[in-house]
Amino acid sequence: MTDEGEAPRPGEAHPFVSPSLFVDITTITVDPGYVTAAARRAESGSPAPRPATALALVALLVVGGIWGVAAAQTRERAPAAARIRASLVDEAQRRTSATDRLAAEQERLRRETAAARDERLRRTSAGRALAAEVGSLEVAVGSGPVTGPGIVVTLDDAELAGGEDPGENRIADVDLQTVVNALWEAGAEAISVNDRRVGPLTAIREAGEAITVDYRPVSPPYVVRAIGDPDVLEPAFADTPAARRFQTYVEAFGLRFDVARAERLDLPGSETIRLDHAVPYSPPTKGTP
Repeated sequence: MTDEGEAPRPGEAHPFVSPSLFVDITTITVDPGYVTAAARRAESGSPAPRPATALALVALLVVGGIWGVAAAQTRERAPAAARIRASLVDEAQRRTSATDRLAAEQERLRRETAAARDERLRRTSAGRALAAEVGSLEVAVGSGPVTGPGIVVTLDDAELAGGEDPGENRIADVDLQTVVNALWEAGAEAISVNDRRVGPLTAIREAGEAITVDYRPVSPPYVVRAIGDPDVLEPAFADTPAARRFQTYVEAFGLRFDVARAERLDLPGSETIRLDHAVPYSPPTKGTP
């Protein structure tokens, strides 16, 4: 035997190294601790744990099944969603047609009422004066149709090659508002947008990608007709900041902005004007101040 601090003599084995260690390393591929644990588990009757690969496989199968069911449900619901959308479109078209018919009926009744009113008023001089006053008020509020010379302003989205979406290079509701206000400033007496009469209470708004005039959608090109003396109205409008700004938009963004004279314009009456209050008319008597 040698002391712990001494090296073994030549030919003598180290006291702490077993000759069978190298044999165990090369012949035993499983750690003895695992072998002992497996034997103990077999004696106690406990089930062996599932390998991690088996659990992963089961998890993948479950996830795949869920995705498969979701995809199948999506395919089943797609035709139903298309049918619902088509039904909504049909309903919107039917209601729009019904609204148009009611609007046409309202306009017919309005014309008949105005004709009966004017016929009664023309019987006296006081009535004729009142009829003239009513006519001027109808022009101011936009409730009655008007005819006369004026100018036509056309605005449209930019045209891109290949039918591409113009993106932001399109006419917005604020553009129509700006043009209409500039025409009023230039001296227009009556204005319409795509045959929709513009009055003091007219709303020009944007709903999604559509523009509405009095809550009715209008589509490009936007044709703005303004009645007034063309010799005065055209140069006055061209001198407004709005017209000058739109000229730069044409060059910078490709928007369309045209101004043309018209010898005769026929503008309809507004469909949004309604009578809220009325009192009987009493013609003045002689001696009344």
